[in-house]
Amino acid sequence: MVFIALLFFASCNSPTTNSNYTQKSIQEYADAVNPISENQSSEEYSNRLLIKNGSIRFRTEDWTQSKETITHHLKTFGGSIVHENIDTYDYSVNVYLDCKVPSDNFDEFLNLLEKDLGKPESKSIRVEDVTKYYRDTEARIQNKKELEIRYRELLKQAKTIAEILEIESKLNEIRFEIEQYEQLLKNYDAQISYSQLSINLFQETKRDFQFAKRIFRSISNGWDNFLWFLIGLVELWPFLIAIAIFILFYRKKRSKAKD
Repeated sequence: MVFIALLFFASCNSPTTNSNYTQKSIQEYADAVNPISENQSSEEYSNRLLIKNGSIRFRTEDWTQSKETITHHLKTFGGSIVHENIDTYDYSVNVYLDCKVPSDNFDEFLNLLEKDLGKPESKSIRVEDVTKYYRDTEARIQNKKELEIRYRELLKQAKTIAEILEIESKLNEIRFEIEQYEQLLKNYDAQISYSQLSINLFQETKRDFQFAKRIFRSISNGWDNFLWFLIGLVELWPFLIAIAIFILFYRKKRSKAKD
């Protein structure tokens, strides 16, 4: 009875958690956090844990040169391009670059881009304050670890196999929850340390070259269509012979009628 009471006491002292809590996405929780108030002190703001992401679009005369400029600045600040996509059309080229840059250098990196590539056609920056969730998760980890210690002490006092299995099962649950919380913190650390920036480079291509290319393509398509027309005529030869015979028969019959 004493052992069961101790086990019940340990369970009761564990923090009440929602089983779905650890499965919440970072985005869901971040959206629930209140934005930073303007009247907060600079010291309080500096202690905030922020995730900063954004997107920006530039019109350029030479997208290859613009990309080289972006790559140079990324290397300077310890960033990198994590994904690249190029869409080429008749009259334009769209280049999409997904970049990672250290959060401390994010604003300076943006300023250099605007200085070297010109005024952006569009820009969107989003800052998420995840301080509350991060600190809460740290506290949950600490509470779970303390609970784990108490269960290990109970495990030493267990007398029967049933008691041992029950405590080990509970320890496995606690360890699993701790690992989930720790993984969430690692994800946040990565997003807090590095900001994501999606860059779009848009370039209009020369229409003269494209016009000549389309003329050549039209000639080629016209020749192909003519060849297909001849092939179609060959396939219709039985009908053509039948029509020719009908015409000859009709003319002979008509000439006899005149005679």
